[in-house]
Amino acid sequence: MISIQDFPKKSVLVVGDLMLDKHIYGSVSRISPEAPVPVLKVERESYNPGGAANLANNLAALGAKIYLAGVVGQDNAQKILFNLLENNKIDTSCIIRSSKQTPQKIRGVSHQHLFRIDYEDTSKISIEDEEKLFYAIKEKINEVDAVILSDYAKGTLTETIVKKIIKTAKENNKIVTADCKPINLEFYKNVDILKPNKKEAFEMTLTNNIEEAGKVLVKKLNSNIIITRGSEGCSVFEKDNNMFHIPTTTKEFYDVSGAGDTFLAVLTLALVSNHDLRKAAELANKAASLVVLKPGVTTVSREELEKSFSNNIKIVPKEWGEEHWIVNNEKYCGKKMLIKGDYYCSYHKHKIKEETFYILDGELEVIHEGKHLKVGKGEILHINTNEYHSFRALKDTTFFEFSTKHLDEDNYRLTKSNKGSHEQWRGEIERVSKDE
Repeated sequence: MISIQDFPKKSVLVVGDLMLDKHIYGSVSRISPEAPVPVLKVERESYNPGGAANLANNLAALGAKIYLAGVVGQDNAQKILFNLLENNKIDTSCIIRSSKQTPQKIRGVSHQHLFRIDYEDTSKISIEDEEKLFYAIKEKINEVDAVILSDYAKGTLTETIVKKIIKTAKENNKIVTADCKPINLEFYKNVDILKPNKKEAFEMTLTNNIEEAGKVLVKKLNSNIIITRGSEGCSVFEKDNNMFHIPTTTKEFYDVSGAGDTFLAVLTLALVSNHDLRKAAELANKAASLVVLKPGVTTVSREELEKSFSNNIKIVPKEWGEEHWIVNNEKYCGKKMLIKGDYYCSYHKHKIKEETFYILDGELEVIHEGKHLKVGKGEILHINTNEYHSFRALKDTTFFEFSTKHLDEDNYRLTKSNKGSHEQWRGEIERVSKDE
């Protein structure tokens, strides 16, 4: 097993475009009379650190000491973002407040992604803010083991500041890794490692061949290059002309959002923990394959990463199929489930646990709070606490459950799991619901 015991002993400075992500969840039952668009009836909202702040969040989840540097506005989005960062013990002392607004991305979700609204100003930060930011970075650089540049082309990482950071880091023998948008590629000459995804690498090199793209980028930047390729793993190109490919073991992807941040976070921590580039890339690839099994932009903990190398997944047989327990800790629970065709689970609720289901393959009939609906491949269903629900499979169906911690004593069942027709299943639930 690759050791990650040293991760909590390390410190990293993350510099880049700081954003706030907001998700609005709800249901759609009608089209607006004002325009041919769905009306989202809001049920709940959530906030997450975005951009470079999400990368910092990934590092913090792995136990490292994190300093975050960037520019935010003097607005409500900044206040929410700082609260999230402080809750995750991320140091915000290198963040500069400016006249620019804090970038915010708002997404509307009802079974699927409906819309996105962006609040942002992508102009370059002022020379004055540039100087303030670099001064803060320069003062902190000797306290950290590595620097990560997270460039979303929102104006924070100007050519001047990127080149100064790389030069200063090298003068102080610090590793610098980076992820940047193609438009800013020229800024990153001599960075230790650049990590574009496949689409970005092709855009950066005007080719559609991975090997050619990697070689061009190595020569162009005088840097090691790692191209992440989603379900195909990653390809590593070293400055000494050595090239190798690392496949992924994950065949089922829930959500690739944020996987690049997880990859870069783990890669950097592995490198400063004295793993060579191959071992570091293997570990980062493994971490990315875990995070795509979770909904939305999220993180992987050190505990999850350690367990992933032991393949110690608990399998619980059920009347209707089986549950594969991927993780169950104080923060969340993750299961992969199989319901066999024509089987159904008990009509039950949880007073503590909140659940989100994602259908990987197949189709479920669902009775949720007395309402009957169908949820198919690629769709999402959210169950709040104290909401009775039951599933019946129209055919063999695989799905993921993502929830808060699972406790057996939190199950409140009104019926038993069984196999039967639609009418039998629905009749049982209707009868017991009348007695409630």
